Amino acid sequence: MPPLAIGGLLAASITSALAAEAPQKPLTVFKTVAVSASRVDQTAQRDSRSIDSVGREQLEEMQPTSVAQALKFEPNITVTGGPVPGNQSVNIRGLEGNKVLQIIDGSRVNTNFSHRPAYFLDPALLSSVDVVKGPVSSLWGSGAIGGAVSQQTITADELVTKEGIPGGFVKAGFNDNGDQLTTTAAVAGKDNTLSWLLAASYLDSGTMEQGNGDTLYGTEAENLTLLTKVDWAINESNRIGLNYRHADNEGVPPVVGSADDQLNNKDSLIERDATDKHIAVHYHYNPSSKLVKLDANAYLNDTSIEETNLNNGRDISDIETTGFSITNQAMIAGKLNLLTGIDGYKDSLDAARPDAGSGRPNPPDNAETTTVGAFFYGDYPLTDTVVIEAGARYDSFESSADGFKDNDESAVSPSLAASWQATQWANLTLRYDEAFRAADVYELFMDGTHFAFFPGGPSNVFVPNPELDPETSKNIELKGDFNFSNVFAKDQLKVVASVFENKVDDFIELSVTIPDDFPPTCFIPGMGTGCAGTSMSENVSEAKLEGFEVGAIYQLDALTASLSYGQTRGEDDQTGEDLSGIPADKWVASVDYGIWSIDTKVGFKAIKASDQDKTPSDDTQGPYKGYTTVDFYASWEPSQKTLAGVKVDITVANAFDQNYRSAWTSVFEAGRSVKLSAQYRF
Repeated sequence: MPPLAIGGLLAASITSALAAEAPQKPLTVFKTVAVSASRVDQTAQRDSRSIDSVGREQLEEMQPTSVAQALKFEPNITVTGGPVPGNQSVNIRGLEGNKVLQIIDGSRVNTNFSHRPAYFLDPALLSSVDVVKGPVSSLWGSGAIGGAVSQQTITADELVTKEGIPGGFVKAGFNDNGDQLTTTAAVAGKDNTLSWLLAASYLDSGTMEQGNGDTLYGTEAENLTLLTKVDWAINESNRIGLNYRHADNEGVPPVVGSADDQLNNKDSLIERDATDKHIAVHYHYNPSSKLVKLDANAYLNDTSIEETNLNNGRDISDIETTGFSITNQAMIAGKLNLLTGIDGYKDSLDAARPDAGSGRPNPPDNAETTTVGAFFYGDYPLTDTVVIEAGARYDSFESSADGFKDNDESAVSPSLAASWQATQWANLTLRYDEAFRAADVYELFMDGTHFAFFPGGPSNVFVPNPELDPETSKNIELKGDFNFSNVFAKDQLKVVASVFENKVDDFIELSVTIPDDFPPTCFIPGMGTGCAGTSMSENVSEAKLEGFEVGAIYQLDALTASLSYGQTRGEDDQTGEDLSGIPADKWVASVDYGIWSIDTKVGFKAIKASDQDKTPSDDTQGPYKGYTTVDFYASWEPSQKTLAGVKVDITVANAFDQNYRSAWTSVFEAGRSVKLSAQYRF
């Protein structure tokens, strides 16, 4: 364990002991908000795991334009994909992309195209975003070796204040950086048996500017999102529902590349139209028996991305996922909480590429991945102060494509934890988790031209590798929760610290091999295919990721202050070389204060990211300089009856107009952005 992390835990323990000399009251605030509508919330993992949650109030204060931006203030979580909101995703403790599972309203989302967006939901329609840090394959299977991002959309329960009377809101917003206009509306109703919701959001963005005044190309966008929910209580024990979501995002993002002039140049933009559709039918059976609490879900996701590249070629990627899940939560003998389940899904890829040299692998014909898994997870109070948890999941998965050998694998993902309520104010948890990620069809069956030195000249070609093994991870984590009250006055303090070590074996990377010399025949038009080497996905490294995070929240009357620090280190366990993609160390401080005499809350959030000079030898962009940004915000929600339902939010993001770039990116971020929104709830 890192010495500083151990010191943080010990310091928190000593502080706790000093505070405990005075009589303590049970704490009810600052409880970690667990991943709602997900399996984590049905077990003791809601307390034993490291989980960060951003609620609707925080979302309104930040006014993010992407899901990733909503998480930028959380320790050991960073925004990846550059400054264009439509390209952004998240990095959790050094892992990102297809190593982080995405869940929306309890259904997994498998959309993950190389260098293409995977997050399409408008944050304006979210009630919360929750992040489970660390492997969680014991519940969800493939893809969760870094963690999971769970997004919960707004519900009728949140909007309706009185049964039988519809409720909802209308909201309009403006961002001066890019002249962004946003509009959101929702209406919902509910009675004893039926609830329903209709919602829509629209964003129209122009070109934004960086902190130094330069144009940030590729930020023009026009996004439309629709959301529909219906839920019918058949009787006291049976409930059935339907969810439908549709997103249509149009933009002109930068072409994929590694050079600055490619990534932020008006002549290197492409046209993109992304359509994301989701429909799910869910059924809940909850009789009086404590042995049965059944949830069933069947869903269909269809995501299509169409692009016009720089040569006017059409690049089309479509992935369709059909899936199901059945889980049951049982309380046995009044103590054993047992969650069991079975689920499965099929991913079908349909894609078309322009002429050779597009830089993307040619899609295999009839490419499919089918996965079926079963799991159990139980927690049991061994004593009044000790809770043990144990679970395991078995997955069988097969990938196939015409003309290639099938990839047929299986995996077992165990999980074990023990929590000790050492005192009224201190809880310690030690847990161990294993996880895996199955190789996707791109990695298994890719072929075609990766790049060419000039049209018709020597080219580097993709080579399929159907023998790829799944990536696996083994994570051990120590977490401490310390809760105090009446520390200095009638106040409350919560301190959370976690130390982790995550070892990832059979890491899948694209290996590009270029020969030192080229035969003369390679320069004959039409004869250069493959002369510039090959590119193939391989299980090439064993990664070790370790680090810690410490956070504290203090509350006194209308004042709330917080401070957190996150650090991750990553290296190839075989060579000792630093890994790419490891986020910079990050401090986050925030303060907000309620001036209730004028119905206003004001605050700020500051990020201080350190230099990131721990880079592999082949990194050409680093080292990356650290930066400090400050966001200010204010919310006015009048208490007068005549203005009931009105709320105004103003946010000044990157208030001091810093010109900075995040680690592992080439383009500098957006400059100062003044965001104003007004809503009316009825």
